[in-house]
Amino acid sequence: MEQKVRGSRLSYIDNLRALMIIFVVMLHTAVTYSGFGSWYYVENKSVDFVSTLFFGFFQSFTQAYFMSLLFLIAGYFAAGNLDAKGTGCFVAGRLFRLGIPVLIYIFLINPVCVMISHPEVNIADYYIQGILSFDFISWTGPLWFALALLIFTLVYVLTRKISNSINFYCKFEINIKNVLLLVFFITIAAFAIRTVFPIGTDVINLQFSFFSAYVIMFAVGIMSYRYGIIDRIDYNTGKRWFAASFVIGLPFWIFLMLFGGPAEGIFLINGGLNWQAFAYALWESFYCVTIIIGLIGIFKYRYNTQNSFQKFLSDNAFGVFVFHAPILIGISILFNQLALYPVLKFIFISIIAVSASFIFSYSIRRIGFLRKIFS
Repeated sequence: MEQKVRGSRLSYIDNLRALMIIFVVMLHTAVTYSGFGSWYYVENKSVDFVSTLFFGFFQSFTQAYFMSLLFLIAGYFAAGNLDAKGTGCFVAGRLFRLGIPVLIYIFLINPVCVMISHPEVNIADYYIQGILSFDFISWTGPLWFALALLIFTLVYVLTRKISNSINFYCKFEINIKNVLLLVFFITIAAFAIRTVFPIGTDVINLQFSFFSAYVIMFAVGIMSYRYGIIDRIDYNTGKRWFAASFVIGLPFWIFLMLFGGPAEGIFLINGGLNWQAFAYALWESFYCVTIIIGLIGIFKYRYNTQNSFQKFLSDNAFGVFVFHAPILIGISILFNQLALYPVLKFIFISIIAVSASFIFSYSIRRIGFLRKIFS
């Protein structure tokens, strides 16, 4: 996905994006060995108490922000690229760069994932029935992100066309009042959505329970380009909000794990008209907004250059996003007889899967026409 705006690349954004995609692979690895969440291949249906704490912390805190950050980055560059290319060229480019990978995943990669993880399934019947019943629409796997991003982008283009004559100036300062207002709006929307679509449910592989943050952060990304919001996040601001995300967020999360349902095995935090669901939406939104501000400020100051290794990671990150599923599944099955403590096995497999995914992406992108698709 292109990240060229205002004539130059922003290395810290490239580095952040690559890190988030590494976390995507790691989160799916965590699901494999924790049993928390949905994935093609799950090795452990339950784990011991210490592993439960580890995976609960890692998966909750990662899920709370990493995709929202990717949507913010996408919104930022969508605004710039639309200005630079014009509507027709921009839409054609998005359909190519997002639509084609989605179709490749649906019709090629997803059946491979099913075949590897469930060899008992007759893949020909699966394929034919999926096409005839239109179930293939939900075969997007991790590429639900590209599908959602394509929809968000087209809605943005349409909205921009309709409201092109409306001009206004937005001065969003990064202060406590404005940050808490942003948290409040995401919280209210998430709480309302989760009364209908609790955490863990999906429609055509889209988990609407998290979409309040995704939509709002995509819009914040657009506004950040238009009005320089990201430009005003400096290193000290980033450090303060990064610290706040954990100093406030960690004890809040522990309280919810103890009294919000999970400790008793009743996941009230997932959704519904109860204080636990509202409190969890509040925690999630607070951590999402504050950690994103923190990471932007810190990466802008500390990681705004790229050596050859960092460039390799950022160049191949989207390919990793597209292809990591069958690679991770295959590696997990290959090592399924390896007796390791769940957390140690998660770390071990994560290292192998991330490395193999980047190598595969690099190899695929050496083919000329594929390089254009997976960049």
